[in-house]
Amino acid sequence: MRLRIAGAIGALALTVSVGASAQVLGQIAVYHANVGWIGQAAADEAAAEVVANTTIADITVVDMDGAADWLAANTNDGEADVFFTFGYLPETVYDPGNGQADGSLIEDFIEGGNVSLNTADYIYYVTLGGGSNGENGLKTITDSNFDLWTDGNVATPTADGAKYTPSLAEYTSNRSLKRDQVEADDNWEYVGVFAEGAGGTDPAIIQNVNDQGMVGVVMQVSDDTLPRGAVITEIFNNWLPAMFTTTAVEAEGKATSTWAALKADR
Repeated sequence: MRLRIAGAIGALALTVSVGASAQVLGQIAVYHANVGWIGQAAADEAAAEVVANTTIADITVVDMDGAADWLAANTNDGEADVFFTFGYLPETVYDPGNGQADGSLIEDFIEGGNVSLNTADYIYYVTLGGGSNGENGLKTITDSNFDLWTDGNVATPTADGAKYTPSLAEYTSNRSLKRDQVEADDNWEYVGVFAEGAGGTDPAIIQNVNDQGMVGVVMQVSDDTLPRGAVITEIFNNWLPAMFTTTAVEAEGKATSTWAALKADR
């Protein structure tokens, strides 16, 4: 059961999650072979921290071809799986230039009740050829009119931010989800808001009310100094269990596991 509190409290409207859903949390995949808006070294460091410290589910790193294989295998598999990117949408999961209005691997994955999260550059904007998806990438994949142009949005942690992501401090998000747009769309609602400013929400996660798929942004700004690894790990370990039925896994040796091996063990 999820309850949304309407209205602002000190200019910060909060989203409260109550209890885990019956859906089982499956696997997590991280793609950072290509990145947008932050340095490769910063993305690699954050990804390594996330993989090493996530204990709530099997987690692995996928490459360009592996991303497509992983999404295909984890769509409609009876679990809620999580795909995390660093400002670059692999062209193997969505045709650059928004050539797939429907039926792409990433859209089918979300519509199958799974979770797509992104940090750094504008979600779904950057792919092969640079920003060839543009702002229409998000609009096409979510069938919405959302835009994330929020330069200079000073995002302050909410109560959920303090609870689930204690490493998150006030920072400037330049590509936030806009509360008024989300709340005006009958197909989407907030399920997690960890920081919010006058311009929008980030980190924040929204859910499609029809298919239960989720899309979220985490620190979408060009800043290599932010604690992305810690915050992403906390969302995984602290917030996902509040949303899904979970079975914790052993962290030892997980960082070097391959997706194929993890899948074979399940």
